[in-house]
Amino acid sequence: MNVRRLEVLFALTLILMMYIYPLTLIGLWLLMGELPEYREAIKRSLIVFIASLPLYGAKIALGISGWSKTLGITPVEASPAVINTVHVVFLALQFLSLYFLYRALSRMSDDTGAEMLKTGGLMLLVAIPLHFATITAYFVATWMGLILIIYGLEQTVGPPNIGRA
Repeated sequence: MNVRRLEVLFALTLILMMYIYPLTLIGLWLLMGELPEYREAIKRSLIVFIASLPLYGAKIALGISGWSKTLGITPVEASPAVINTVHVVFLALQFLSLYFLYRALSRMSDDTGAEMLKTGGLMLLVAIPLHFATITAYFVATWMGLILIIYGLEQTVGPPNIGRA
């Protein structure tokens, strides 16, 4: 495995998750192909991610997503209970998807000795509840998680030694 390729794939996946959510499917699919020994956890992440896509569409229709303004969509009128339910269930599914990705990172960390992979994965999990507080905190935590994952990939030392030729 090529560390640079993994760094690009993790960056692609997380950046897409933050900015163009539906395209995260591509990053997860590529990660699943690149990391066959962690395929099961990434596959679960992908399944939960796919389950969250209809709720992402609902977020746009309800005006919860920033894409509503960007695309000029007039939000559908709904009760606060519906809006909050869609938002909470979507974030729960996003958290679960990231949890399965964290499990892959955790196993990779155990296999390689790169503890920063676990820390980066945990930072991604912390980012989801921050979404309720402020979107800025969510983005900061997600970027920090990505940086820690890239740093962790650079620190891989043990078998299967994904980072050294």
